[in-house]
Amino acid sequence: MTRTIFELPNDLLIGHMLIDDDHAKLVRLINETGLALQDKQYHDSTRLIMDFIDGMKHHFNTEETILQETNFPWLEEHIASHRQVILKLPRLIDECEEVMDGGQAWNELIDKLIDCLMEDAFKADMVFKTFLTEQRT
Repeated sequence: MTRTIFELPNDLLIGHMLIDDDHAKLVRLINETGLALQDKQYHDSTRLIMDFIDGMKHHFNTEETILQETNFPWLEEHIASHRQVILKLPRLIDECEEVMDGGQAWNELIDKLIDCLMEDAFKADMVFKTFLTEQRT
């Protein structure tokens, strides 16, 4: 049985299959990274963090396309929030190296991965979720 470090709360599901699937993939990467760090598999954890960074960038591109297609009125603000998260992503590799050197606990790094995802899913995507819900009614 796989150990779970983090689960995305159901109330943070957006209701758009592509976005929710991306969020699920990012949660899986967070969990796999946490387990690799916990087990001191640093090569794997570095690769997984790179996958997380690539996954976040891919997710933002997908989401921005969807926002454009649905004529989301706060597109520019949403894109700006994505850019704020993107600025934090390269630091995650440095943080992994700090864990390897014993200068940081692995769970602090996982908290930072979760923060990156939650900054998007909770702060920015909830406005889009409300917009999508209103569009359906």
